[in-house]
Amino acid sequence: MSQGDLFRRTVALLQMAALKDGYWLSAAARFNEATGTRGHALGFGAVNPGGEADMFLLRFVFRGQRREDWERVYSRNYMLRDERWLPWSQLPSGEVVPTRDLLTESERKTSAVYNELLSDMQALDGLTVLLNGPPGTRVGIASADPIETAGWSSDQVEMIKRLSPHMVHSICVRQALVDARAHGETLLGLLDNTRTGVIQLDRRGRVAEANDIGRDILRQRDALIDPGGFLRAARQAENAELHRLLADALPPFGGQAVGGSMVIRRASPSKTLIVHVNPVGAELTDGRTHRVAAIVLTVSPGSRVWVDPDLVALTLGLTPTESRVAVMLAAGYTVRDIAGATGRKERSIHWHLQQIFRKQGIRRQTDLVRRVLSILPL
Repeated sequence: MSQGDLFRRTVALLQMAALKDGYWLSAAARFNEATGTRGHALGFGAVNPGGEADMFLLRFVFRGQRREDWERVYSRNYMLRDERWLPWSQLPSGEVVPTRDLLTESERKTSAVYNELLSDMQALDGLTVLLNGPPGTRVGIASADPIETAGWSSDQVEMIKRLSPHMVHSICVRQALVDARAHGETLLGLLDNTRTGVIQLDRRGRVAEANDIGRDILRQRDALIDPGGFLRAARQAENAELHRLLADALPPFGGQAVGGSMVIRRASPSKTLIVHVNPVGAELTDGRTHRVAAIVLTVSPGSRVWVDPDLVALTLGLTPTESRVAVMLAAGYTVRDIAGATGRKERSIHWHLQQIFRKQGIRRQTDLVRRVLSILPL
């Protein structure tokens, strides 16, 4: 497969992975193949002024396999003492640097992260890039060593620069859906969501369907409008940028579909709307949604981040079901709410809570909420 084909296939897989986790490992493995590296670590979160990281998503992929053992070891044993966070947080968005350069010479001699974890991951000669995510967040990609022993070529570095924004966009769309409790939903299921605006477009850019929030945004006419059924921004200056995003996501037949995001001002000067545009491949459509070629998600900045339950499971040593219950409880759900949302009986939720309490050595729901919130800000 040529480098051009690798790039196009990786971008397409990342766009599908934004909507369905089932595509994520294939996208990550293709990213490694395209960039000529053995693997990579991906982190999405916020870095505080003191250099401490609040992580919402963590993924390690090596030789085509997700390494949950490394994720678990890093989140439990290394994240809070990783000397790379402060220099990493100060990198210009999009700049690719050798991972070893994030540590001073003396730190490389004494750092447990460098001498233990990165050594095990075969990442001592890796590259790191940090890019801006939604307001207040950043996405970091740290590659393992190159496959070729001669080191990194300029073509490999350029491929990392080209693919990294698409990786970030995939993460941003995924997080918007996770925040809305909608990640993994079908295209039809997204129309029932009551937490975020969803507007589905056909190949011409016409509005095919929208959920209630999406229709309300269009009716208010202070951010997005749909004259003649075509999606537009209410302000001309912003409409030019939206037109570019839609043209990239809905190219002429045979063109490479590319997602993107922008911020749109609303009627009140203090209010804005983050708009994510993501192409929808034919693999994700069916007979009832065959017209949908792209989805538009609208997100109000400052809304609470819904932390990935996988990361809570890794940090607290919980099962997937236990971590989901813990996250929902910390987000303000009652036991009855959790039972209704998960399709379980209340006594089943209470049983899972008791298992969590036993593992954590705690006795009350408030203790569990405090523990989750102390690890990750929800």
